[in-house]
Amino acid sequence: MSTTVHDVAILADFRFAGVGVAAEVHAQAEAALTTLLVHVPRDDRPLPFTPHIRQLLRDGAAALAREDKTVPVRLLVARGPDLLARGRERVRAEHTLVVAEQAPVWSEVPDDVDWAPVDDRVRAAMPLLCRLTVQNWHEIVDASASWLDDPERFRALERTSGHQSHLRRLAGFGVRPRISAPAAPREPGPVPPAPTRRVLLVGSPTRLTAIARRLPGDLAAVIATRSGAAPHDGFLTEHIPSREAFGAPEATWNRMLRDRLTHLVDLHRPEIVAVDDLPFPGVVEAVRDRPQVLWVWVRRAMWKHGEGQEWLTEGKVFDHVLEPGEFAALADDGLTVAERPQAHRVEPITLLDSGDLLEAAAARSELGLDDRPAALVRLGDPRIPELLESHGFQVLVRDTAVSRYLRAFDLVVSAAGYDAYHEQLRFGIPTVLVPDPGDALDDQAARARHAEAAGVAITVGDPDTDLEKALAAAARPEKRAALRRRCEELTFSNGASAAATWLGGLAARHDRHGG
Repeated sequence: MSTTVHDVAILADFRFAGVGVAAEVHAQAEAALTTLLVHVPRDDRPLPFTPHIRQLLRDGAAALAREDKTVPVRLLVARGPDLLARGRERVRAEHTLVVAEQAPVWSEVPDDVDWAPVDDRVRAAMPLLCRLTVQNWHEIVDASASWLDDPERFRALERTSGHQSHLRRLAGFGVRPRISAPAAPREPGPVPPAPTRRVLLVGSPTRLTAIARRLPGDLAAVIATRSGAAPHDGFLTEHIPSREAFGAPEATWNRMLRDRLTHLVDLHRPEIVAVDDLPFPGVVEAVRDRPQVLWVWVRRAMWKHGEGQEWLTEGKVFDHVLEPGEFAALADDGLTVAERPQAHRVEPITLLDSGDLLEAAAARSELGLDDRPAALVRLGDPRIPELLESHGFQVLVRDTAVSRYLRAFDLVVSAAGYDAYHEQLRFGIPTVLVPDPGDALDDQAARARHAEAAGVAITVGDPDTDLEKALAAAARPEKRAALRRRCEELTFSNGASAAATWLGGLAARHDRHGG
């Protein structure tokens, strides 16, 4: 059985680790490097991890090391010599680096460790036996906010204290960004040349990663996402701050979006840019600024009735439209229905195929679940876990990095967003759908009603009046068995392969229809 070798392990007391550690993890995730967090508490106080660390774990940007298992890593970064002595045995590291906020006692200096002082004062006090890094260890920042005032300053910050500066110091220990997932073991023989043709995928990380995994071998994917969690499939990943994270007026954010997209096109020189998002003004301007590239709009269906005409109009700037399929297509009465004949349509897209999921027993073991019925809650409503526990379920509340574990659960309670909806139905997981009315365009209510009418899920119309009744129905084993059977009768294939093949054909032909 193969063993995962993490790229970077960070050894720290994560009850106090701050923004700097989180920024390092984000930089590593954007470079498709895997991160392991090794928690070593400095005292016995029962305190929680900091919010930044909890968010990293929720987003799947890092994994938490188990205390009962030794894990191989390429580089161990210990936040203090005292923690190194207590936690080093939990990893097998090719290289070890200690970030020193104070000089260690000379008698406690291992001979196989590099030391990175945090400033010149600590550097001057370090024992002569210590093998010091050339540069001090500086905390890194997300430099994107500086773009508002001065794009040149943004580029300077990115070089000196941004994500790129962190990746450069990791490269000094042989840990370099990846552009694709590590290759599967293969028989000795000629090594084919690495792909030099690229496709830039912008928007939803889940659907775009699903497509990227299945692109023809001569195409390499670069994924640009507004999500804080980068894909972990080894793809080169770029970050585009959302308007909320950017904290700027809409017009300013759109200028940044245009500049960022045109920069990525110039940097990576893709043959195709596929945008799984709305055609914001910044996107439209980028399309017009870089007409030599094929632009594809990955346009989902199920828009709310009468909504989004301005987006359809702006979307005419794209050369092609790719429409991920909808299980609830018969219930779709949105504006995209009339536009459907001009789009290239595929089956619903899910990140994983059936063979990618863990078997139930293995998934339960990894999640620490026992033999009782298990429910996954992908919503933040505190009433749901309480009601499920009253029906005898053990409950896991989590909405990210759960796809591989779906077979562990006897029931899932989720919103009716595209990704969760289709993967739960495709894999036959009994589901209670609680539509989110907050999305101005996505008609989750219609999607959920169609699933209930088809007999593949239970839908909560009004959470204030229907939630308890729906969960009580789902608690009955015979009802869950009926949902599973109906999902098996109405199953669908994964459209990600067809989408990837179609994009590969476009790249080969370099067709242009719009503009």
